[in-house]
Amino acid sequence: MAPYVTHNFVVQGGPLAGPMSLPEGTQQNARTLAAALTDPDLAGLSPETCHVVSSLHEDDFLQRFTREVPAGDGLIVYWTGGRCRADRSGRLQLALPVANQTRDDWLDVQDLVAAMKGVDSPDRLLVLDTCLTVNSILSNRQWVEEISRLSKQGVAVLTSVGRSPYAFAANNTGPSVLTQHLIKLLSEVADRRDPLDLKAAYRRLRAATRREGYRPPILCNPEGFARPLVPVRDASPMTSAHRRWLPALRAASTAAMGSCARYALAVAGAPLTSSFFDPVGDAHTLSRALVDTHCGFTRDTTSVLDQPPTRQGLLEAVSRVAATADNMALIYLVGHGTVRHSGRDLDLVLHLQDEETVRVSELVAWLRRSRAQSTVLMLDVCRVRQDERVPPLTREFLADRRPGISRLLVEWNNLAARTVEASDEQASRWAADNSPWQLRGPASSAPAEREVRWTFDFADARITLLDEAGPLEHWASRLLSRPSAVDPLVHADELLSTVADSATSGPEQPAAMADDCAVLAPASSPKPDSRQPSRGHRRHHPRLRVAEGALPLHVGQRLDVTFNYQPQEPGRAPQADDATDNNPLDLTLHIAADTADVAPALIHTRLTDEAGTPPEHFQITPSSPDPVTLRIDVLRRADGAVIQSIERVLTVAGRDGSTT
Repeated sequence: MAPYVTHNFVVQGGPLAGPMSLPEGTQQNARTLAAALTDPDLAGLSPETCHVVSSLHEDDFLQRFTREVPAGDGLIVYWTGGRCRADRSGRLQLALPVANQTRDDWLDVQDLVAAMKGVDSPDRLLVLDTCLTVNSILSNRQWVEEISRLSKQGVAVLTSVGRSPYAFAANNTGPSVLTQHLIKLLSEVADRRDPLDLKAAYRRLRAATRREGYRPPILCNPEGFARPLVPVRDASPMTSAHRRWLPALRAASTAAMGSCARYALAVAGAPLTSSFFDPVGDAHTLSRALVDTHCGFTRDTTSVLDQPPTRQGLLEAVSRVAATADNMALIYLVGHGTVRHSGRDLDLVLHLQDEETVRVSELVAWLRRSRAQSTVLMLDVCRVRQDERVPPLTREFLADRRPGISRLLVEWNNLAARTVEASDEQASRWAADNSPWQLRGPASSAPAEREVRWTFDFADARITLLDEAGPLEHWASRLLSRPSAVDPLVHADELLSTVADSATSGPEQPAAMADDCAVLAPASSPKPDSRQPSRGHRRHHPRLRVAEGALPLHVGQRLDVTFNYQPQEPGRAPQADDATDNNPLDLTLHIAADTADVAPALIHTRLTDEAGTPPEHFQITPSSPDPVTLRIDVLRRADGAVIQSIERVLTVAGRDGSTT
């Protein structure tokens, strides 16, 4: 019997520029996967049957299947490492890897499936490993229904979709999560003497992704690819030397494929004013919310210290996380704190058990010894003498300001996994004569000695302060800011938006496998908000506000901006289908600027006919003297429809005060 011949087309999907562009490592997904498929010590496919496609034109690519795949041969198309979206009708589209980077081109998945059906073969498999664009807000059920519809056309479909770069990739340098697990699978089954079919491969992939805290992939119509997914290896005799070195050779081939799990530690500080503040409740809330994201956090990798630790206990707990995490180490500490100010240096002191304290500069120094690629230190700090109740940490406050709390985010990458060569003090200070800092906040004529900076800052750190009358309230406008040398995988404010979004939908409930799709999806999901704006709805006017005298912008200087929708028609009578407090219209603001950093880039808010939306705050920090084009896309969260796009051009002053 002639051996099975399957032709593999590995396509590097097109990345999209913007505030949520994909991690660099995923741009090599296709080449990394193809190398594993053709590695003689792994899958051992013939290079003649494995084609890497990195730049293409739609028509030419779709014609290659019928031109290059002989009748009777199998066809697998791996579309990996790129972006995906849904059009207005809910049909999926893939970003094409085109040479022209000035615009985005899209391929309808329906056209791709139709081209695959043109191959005279009973075995056709489409593997989609993509990340949704920011404005493609699809529910899990909508995604499964669309994949199921495509698979009913005679093509097996195996797919995993990341709802953000944070869910799509575990770190900056490696392939995406699904591609890593595919390569690990090839290594694990390399010596099988029985064929590995698609269903068996899916069961392994599903177990591996769930074990590491990610949503399992979806498999629809597995009968559409009945031949072995991974061929049986040639049984020709192997030399004793090759057999002896084979485990090491395979380990080298998959060296970059470490664990995709992320580690987190939530710590509750001492409750100095127990009647007004509940650090223990907040620590548990964040821990549960991280697990519910299905972005690499599990109950085994996420822990809570719900009793205020001593300094030594905190150091030991932080050190354990720092030593264990490969991809991300996240430390959340919530409690009371005080500001320590000496000259131009600013630090934050956090209160622990038995009146012990720890400085944020000490926490950063401890964490800089971590080997994790990405490190996030998140602090929710309350005043020591708090005389008003602090609202508990809920979905509303996961990604936004909270009354009575100063939120401080410190994040950095350890791309080279380097050790800290300088002393803690040297690593956390900058020479005053060579400081690249600029004043954060509106332009000020205050004397230089009033400007302050974090003692724990260093070249690769990104530090963000969100304050709502917490202990850092009076220091926010005096803090110095500078651009970070290295961008984290995903900024922590985007991470928190992902957490908040996951908390909205509630925990995932397992469901039985469907006949045509094998997927663990919610047993039920809330019906989407299908309300369309009617003629009877109140009109609302978008409003952007900045502090008086804050314009023009200055390079490296943060501008605080407030956005909200204000209701018009003051004499309008309420209508039966109005959006109300009990039944609001959920919106997502996607904020971007061409020559400036924006934080946060995503804001979830709610609109009612009577009150509009609450004030939403974000910051703009120009990175060049060119004018800043600020764009806000307002999306309806139920279906991702763009309700309104707002664009403003803001002038930036040069260092001499001149404008362009």
